Formats: sequence, C-alpha cells, structure tokens
Amino acid sequence: MLKTGALLVSLLLCVPPASAQFVAQTAGRAAQSAPRVPLGNLGFSHTPESLSGLGAEKAALLTRSLDAVAALPKAQRSFAATALAIERAYAEYHEAVQPAVFLASVSPDPAVRAAAEALDKETDRLMVYLGQREDLYEAVRDAAALSEDLAPEDRRLLEKSLSGFKHAGLGLDAAARERLGAAERRLSELGQAFSRNLRDADLTLDVSESRLAGLPRAAVEALPRLGDGRRRLRLDAPTYGLVMERAEDRKLRRAAYFKHGNAAAVENAPVLAEALALRHETARLLGYRNYATMALAGRMAKTPRRVWEFLNRLRASLRGRADAERETLRSYAREHGTAGAMRPWDAGWWEARLKRERLGYDPEEARQYFPMDSVLDKAFRVYERLLGVRFVEADAGEAWHPEVRLVEVHDAASGARLGRFYLDLFPREGKYGHMAAFTLVKGRALPDGTYREPLSALVGNFTRPGGGRPSLLRPGEVKTLFHELGHIMHQLLTTAPHWSQSGSATARDFVEAPSQMMENFVWNADMLVRLSSRWDAPGESLPAATAERIVADKFFSPASDALGQAVLAAFDLAVHSTGHADALAVYARVVKAFLGKKPARGTNFPARFGHIMGGYAAGYYGYLWSRVFAQDVFSVFERAGIVSPETGRRWREAVLERGSSRDEADSLRDFLGREPSEDAFLRWLSPSA
Repeated sequence: MLKTGALLVSLLLCVPPASAQFVAQTAGRAAQSAPRVPLGNLGFSHTPESLSGLGAEKAALLTRSLDAVAALPKAQRSFAATALAIERAYAEYHEAVQPAVFLASVSPDPAVRAAAEALDKETDRLMVYLGQREDLYEAVRDAAALSEDLAPEDRRLLEKSLSGFKHAGLGLDAAARERLGAAERRLSELGQAFSRNLRDADLTLDVSESRLAGLPRAAVEALPRLGDGRRRLRLDAPTYGLVMERAEDRKLRRAAYFKHGNAAAVENAPVLAEALALRHETARLLGYRNYATMALAGRMAKTPRRVWEFLNRLRASLRGRADAERETLRSYAREHGTAGAMRPWDAGWWEARLKRERLGYDPEEARQYFPMDSVLDKAFRVYERLLGVRFVEADAGEAWHPEVRLVEVHDAASGARLGRFYLDLFPREGKYGHMAAFTLVKGRALPDGTYREPLSALVGNFTRPGGGRPSLLRPGEVKTLFHELGHIMHQLLTTAPHWSQSGSATARDFVEAPSQMMENFVWNADMLVRLSSRWDAPGESLPAATAERIVADKFFSPASDALGQAVLAAFDLAVHSTGHADALAVYARVVKAFLGKKPARGTNFPARFGHIMGGYAAGYYGYLWSRVFAQDVFSVFERAGIVSPETGRRWREAVLERGSSRDEADSLRDFLGREPSEDAFLRWLSPSA
C-alpha cells in the first residue's frame, strides 16, 4: 500500500505534445546528474509541544511566499513567477511538515501521535483554505494567458495548477466556495478519525494456551503471557491470518473473525456515512454527477463506465470458475466430516488444509527458509541487479524507535547517493497496522541547480523474533516486501523536476503498477530458491520441489482471489456513485452480485475498509486496473530472462524516474514500444490454461 501526504493540486491528467519527447528526456538526464541534497533536521525527536508550534511557523512562511506571488503586477506573472513559485513554496512547507505528520503512524508515544495527527489536520485545513485563494488563481491564469514556450513538464504543471484551483471551487460563487471549503475541511477530519479509530481499536483476545492448538509453537511462545497463564492474541495482519488458517479451535476462529471484522465498527460507521454524503456534495458543487465521476476524470480510466465494463468482464469471466473453486473446498470439507454450512471462519482453515494435502506444502514450514534479514538482503541484491543501484545500510540516527533502520540507495554506475529509506518492520502498540511505503521527502529540482534527495519509510508488521528464532516470513510476506520495495524505488529513483510530479505521485489507477510488477519476481520457483536460506542452517536453500509448490499455492484459487478484489472495487465505485449510500447495504448487494452470497451477519467490513478513507476513494479498482499494466510490463521481463539489467534500465528510465512528469500512458508506451494489452493479465488469471 502507498501512503502519501496532502498535495497542492488534484491529479488531473493532461497529455504532453509528442514532439516534446527529446526536451523531456534532456530534463530528466539533467535532474539525474544534478547533485542530490538531503533535507536536514527531520525532527523525529519531536515533542508534543514542538509539534504544536511547527504548523503555525511553517504556515506563516508559506503564506508569505504565496502573498508575494499574488502581489506581482500582471506584467510579471510568468510561469516561473507564479505556478512554479507556488509549487516550490508548497514543496518547502511539506518538506518541513510531512516527516512530523508521519509520527502519527509510528511514534511509540501516544501524546506525540496525537500532536502529529493534530498537525496533519491543521495542514489539511490550510491546504483547503489556500487552494481557494482567488488571487493566486488569477495570477496562474494570467501566466497561462501568456502562452509561453514551456518544457512539457512545466506545461503539465501549469495545467494541473489551473485544474487544482478549479477543483477547489474557484469559479463558483462565494457561498458555494465557502460550502465546498467547509466540506473539504470536515472530510479531512473524518479521514483522520477513521484512521485513528482503526489504529486504536481493541484487537486483542485473551485465550488459554490449550485453545491455540494448531498454531506453530514458536508463534505461541512469542505471544505475551498474562498473569492467569492465558496468552494475549493481538490480531494484527500476520497473527490474524495465522489464526484463521491454523487454529483448530473453531470457536477461536469465529471469535477472531468477528473481532477483526468489527474493528472500530461502532465508531467508524457514522464517520463513513458522513464522508460519503460530503464527497457527493462536493462533486455536485463542482458540476459532476457524483463523486466517482469527479474522481475518475483525472485518472487513466477517465470514466466510471469504463471501470464498470472492466469489472463486469471480470465477473463474467471469473464467476463460474470461482464457484467451482468454492465447491471443491466444500466437497473436501464434507469428505472430512463437516456436515454443516461452511462459514467464513472455516474457509481459510479448510483451504489451508486442502493445500497442505494436495500440494504437500505448508506455509508455516516454508517460513523456516525465509528469515527476514536474509530475505531483505537478497531482495536488495535482486533490485540492485535489475535497476542499477546499490543498497548500503547506514546509521539511523535519532529515528522514532530503536528498531528503525536506515538504508541508502546509490546509483551503481556513478556511486552517487540517490535517496534513503527507513525500515520499521515489527508491530507495536499504536503503530500503523499494515505494510506501506510512506513518502517523507519528495525529490525535486532546487533553484540552485541541485536536486532534493528523496526520503521514504517502509513500515511493516512482520512477526517478531521469538522462541529463539528470528523473524520468519511466509512466502506471501516475501511478496509483500517486494511489492513495497517497488513503491520505495518509484519514490527514490525519481528525476522528475517538479515536486507534485515526483516519485509515486501518479494517477491512482497506475500507482500500484510498478510495485505489482515486482511481485512477479517472487512467484518464480527459481527466484524463491535464490531468496531462501534456512534460518538454522544458512547454507541450506529451499528445495526446488517446495518452491514449485509455493508457486502452485499462490495460484491455487486464482478466480476467487481476483473476484474478491473485484468485489471491493465494485463496492467502492458503487458507494461513491450516489449521495444516499447505506454502505453496509451497498456492500451486501455487491457481494451478492459478484459472489452469489451474502456477507456474514454481524460484521461491518465497510467500517474497517481503510482504503476507502485513506486516499483510494473511488479508486480501489486501481489495484486490478494497474495489474493489467503490471502483468504486461512483466511479460517484457519474462521474454528477456526475468532479471535483465538492460530491461530494468529501460524500466527505470521510462517509468520509475518519470513520476507523473508526463502522462503515465506515454511512459508505458515508451517502455513497451506499443499500446498496453490485457493479454498477459488474462493469462495471469488463468495460470493453468
């Protein structure tokens, strides 16, 4: 998953002139060769008091810079003096504030997390207010009227700046603009509340050790023991998955299912309802039919109709196969003594058992071959060969927690440092609960000819070391690591000249493609063997036959997996297509339409669907949409021998370095040498065909 901070402009796409390709390439090479300058004093040692003063200080600096732009005489309102000056002012503000806001997700101090969240809220309110400044809009309009001969990236920035102002309500009357601003401010508050409620939700179960039968002994021993002898299960992502697949106690699985499925449901159901109504209102104020139509106008898909056509094609193609996969599972359960209906807390357990029997493969046994540190080192080696970089671990300095590590990324050819990223990989109380790549500082060209060095953080929740063993990863977690490193490389290898076009600041329905493409390197038997090393016998690699079984396990029920993603995408799109959405009722209808069944009573998935409030609103379809591009791109790597430095170099230059400095479709065509195709995606959905 990708996590980003607030941006100045909406991601509305414009297509640069084809004749400008040489100019764009020249600008990219200039940015690549410019010395990279890191941002000093990141402020991870902030106190609640220092955080409370940071926002006001930086807001005052930003406001003064913008006031200077607005005060320019009309004759002096060039692109450089208006749109570019505004862009740089916003970049400087976010460089100072974003690392501090990040502490809301990772700080071990609840008071710091609360202060960082307040700063985030303050930032969002400021962005809404400044985005509605008519004097700045007039200055940028005056610059656009000059019709200067601009480089493609500059022209794109100018056009997106104008679009951003229009989406902030410029052009509306004063009353409508005020209402839009109030709605946007409230939406910011709701988004933060939704995330906070999930983060702080009680996800613990205290159970006697006898009820943990089926879980690996090492995992049980790593659980905190209470005074009465019971163990405390905290249902973070890896622990929840382990319980649902391994716990023999059906009542425990049921309790975990409802605990997890109702995380923050009471608190978040009204938050989501209010947010959906406000999003619809903002879209209507801006002249759109609904929020989905507004959101997609700036993405590769362009319209909800195109997405519905895509999702319905998937439903028609996959429904029969998914039904057959489910019937196979039900039949297996009946054969082994289960007479009643298969409930949601049974399916994962029976599927894991069926796969162990048919494939002769146990993911928990496979863990022994994937100690986290070894996997991380070997993943780095793959990325190094593929992208022409070198990873060097460095002193993390005053990071937010003693476990945090820092990695430098250098260009292999020149030795120049391109960027850095932090690693924070184990769960703890109050920390962001999934795995994500956070942008802390974005790359951009600086006025003195240097380039701001990008900085990111890879935040995860792998199983902690325990019972005398290191952290051991399931193959699926190895895949997740490769995925998130894909986001990190997208962020750090950027040469885009402008802050708002830098790194992974691309269209939402493209942004996952580079990271999804990298997942394919894991689902290759030879690569799995290369990535493996038994934790208690480092010279021993994963047997080749086991690697083949792992790949088969990944594609054990491909139709059900893809259809499950289509359900989430369809729900997200449907619930953002009306102003009177009962999210739970819409979800039930979508599940019925796509899967032919109803969701379990007594759970509220929409209230814990973090993506819908975390930047992917009317955009969750992008995971499947971008998968089309990811598989198409990987087909080029396959033809070149998979780990091909030459193909990796072209991928880095055509896509990763570009960000959104040009249309994402142009970057894809540059790499592919043709129009994108769904063929590889359809083959991926039918691996046995």
